[in-house]
Amino acid sequence: MIVGSVVRLGYGIGAAIAPLGMCRRPLAPSVHEIPDPRMTPRGFGGALSAIALYTLAGARSPARARSLLWLNAVTDACDAAVSLLELRARGKLDRVVVGGLCINVTALAWWTLASRTLRGAD
Repeated sequence: MIVGSVVRLGYGIGAAIAPLGMCRRPLAPSVHEIPDPRMTPRGFGGALSAIALYTLAGARSPARARSLLWLNAVTDACDAAVSLLELRARGKLDRVVVGGLCINVTALAWWTLASRTLRGAD
């Protein structure tokens, strides 16, 4: 859970503090340096950072950790669903859609592994 949360926090802080830098690399879609679209990665980064910090601060017992695993897994499942909606809207796979799907499917696998590890700790 620590590794997953640190990765989520790193991306979240990057998107919140330096959205244009994230866009210049293949880490976020281009916002063309326009203020209103730039607010989207900042908001997304803030939400991701909050989930990561809440997870890091709250996973003090197995029961609490299970609840936080669900929060993280549902977050990544919803993000994957958003990528699928974007795929439908764009009508094709491009690097942004593929990147989003890859990140979220990898995160879901990570949370599944963490859940199994937690089950083994009981």
